[in-house]
Formats: sequence, C-alpha cells, structure tokens
Amino acid sequence: MSNELRPREQAAAGLEQLAALVRAQAWRSDASTSPLPPTQAQVLRMLAAAPQGLRARPLSDRLSVSPASLSDSLKAMEAKGWIRRTLDLDDRRAWVVRLSRAGRNLAARLQRPGQGMAGLLQGLDDADVGALLRVSQLLVAEAQRQGMATGLRTCLGCRFFRPFAGGNAGKPHFCDFIGAAFGDAELRTDCAEQVPADDDVLAVNQERFRLRNPP
Repeated sequence: MSNELRPREQAAAGLEQLAALVRAQAWRSDASTSPLPPTQAQVLRMLAAAPQGLRARPLSDRLSVSPASLSDSLKAMEAKGWIRRTLDLDDRRAWVVRLSRAGRNLAARLQRPGQGMAGLLQGLDDADVGALLRVSQLLVAEAQRQGMATGLRTCLGCRFFRPFAGGNAGKPHFCDFIGAAFGDAELRTDCAEQVPADDDVLAVNQERFRLRNPP
C-alpha cells in the first residue's frame, strides 16, 4: 500500500492522462479533418464563439501561451486561409483575428458531437457531467489563483454568478445576466457574456461554491 498513489496524486495522474489524450486527439485526423496542433484547434474553437473577432492578446491570455507562440500559430493559420487579421478600428496598433469561411467550416467540424474530447463524455449522465463541470470551475479558479491562466470565462469567475442563490435543489445557482436559476450541468467553462468579478465578490463566491451543505 505504501507505493500506491494517494487520492490527490491519483487525481493528478488522471488529469495528466486526459491532458495527454487531448494533445494526441488534437493531432489526430479523421476522414474530414486534417491533423491540428492543439493551439490552432483551440484558436478555431474560440473564434467560432466570437464572430466579431478577438484581439491577439486576449487570445494568448485565455490560451495561456506567450504572444510570440500565438503569433507563430496565427501566421500558420493565416497561411492556410483559416483566419483573417485586420487592424482594430478602435486601436490602430492592435489586430483583430476572425475566422475565414474555410476556418468556420473547419471549426464546425471540430465542434461536432463526439469529436475530440466530447466523445469521452457521451456515456456520462447529467449528474456526472454536472460534477465534472463543478470540478472544472474549481480547477480553473485555482489555476488562475496560481497565475497559470488568465482570461478564462467561467461562471465561478463572473460578476453575474450567484452560487446557491437559485432557491431550488435541482437548480441551486442563479445568473443575474439572464435572470434565471440553473444547475451544475449548465455551468459554463467558456461564456461569451462573462464579466470578471471583482476580487471581493470572487472570494465570497468561491467560498460559497465550495460549501458541502449549501444554504
């Protein structure tokens, strides 16, 4: 027993295995999708959710990669005709990145049900998906606290999120942006409407979200 990994070490090992699967899957091709480096696949997904385009700096922040590394990826994607870069009308020193038609088509293929990591989730029920989303919120919050990531748009990091304020056991949380209660299975790890919470609000929300017996 002394050689067995402790629970947190087991969990860490599982996450490392999943991370390796993500990297391998990003490079793997099927009949309609060419192999993609992980960063390029993530850029395609992010831009698909932002038709108005994104500046390069927010992209690098959310991907937790250096601006130089992202620049290399964007140049490769531009050469393949997947993205377009135009000067930002509000700041002529900045570029806005948008998907081209070819990029949108490729992003749509990446987002098909069962594609990539989504295929691993098909056998999970809503309760298991909700548990995974809840843990994901906590892991992202910890990653941001440790300076490993910035700019990630989770519910837990949002000023509109009110954990355990929904008044319903099935829908315990409340979103002030849409004015509705929702459950763990509806938590978002990347929400376009997210507005980062102030430090004080974030601290209170994180403490409340961790409660084992919520009020």
